[in-house]
Amino acid sequence: MQQFAPMRDEVQHRAKLVQEASKRHATPQEACKLIGEFSQAEQRFISFISTKQTACGIPAEIPKQMKTAHGRTEQMLKQVCHLASTPQASAGPSLSDVIGSPSVPEDAPSKRKGGSTFDTISGNVLSR
Repeated sequence: MQQFAPMRDEVQHRAKLVQEASKRHATPQEACKLIGEFSQAEQRFISFISTKQTACGIPAEIPKQMKTAHGRTEQMLKQVCHLASTPQASAGPSLSDVIGSPSVPEDAPSKRKGGSTFDTISGNVLSR
């Protein structure tokens, strides 16, 4: 039973890393790596629990529940790693491409700086 606590702690640590990556919207490549490491730690823990089940008096439903949860982890790993391996598609055409209007270069200087409350489409009404 000396191995139980360190293995459990490792699984919890890996799960926390996956949760943190999810909160900060990590890249699919990073998420794939983290979920893979979590899955491996979880599998080692399940194997340990399964082999020590009778010696430690662990109820039979515990390994079954853990295997079900691990199946969901494997499914998530498969989906995230598939997403990480596929090249990201381009954003597609811009609105100006679709409607056929010329796009303005981003570094083009504007004619005037600033603005005021009295500006309209054709300029400031008070300055005419």
